[in-house]
Amino acid sequence: MSVDHEKKAIIVIALVKESNNVVNKKVEKEIFDDLSKNPPYIPWFRKVEKVTVIEAQQP
Repeated sequence: MSVDHEKKAIIVIALVKESNNVVNKKVEKEIFDDLSKNPPYIPWFRKVEKVTVIEAQQP
């Protein structure tokens, strides 16, 4: 079987309340750096490529 594309997954996580006191870019960098050094156990996980922090509305 020849594969000419790469699959990617999107995982959404909730951050702790204290993250509200830190700018998004800093939170993104800290998460990216930590996941790059200490990969989590996620089935099929190969590497972290991108971390984006957004402001979400409460339901």
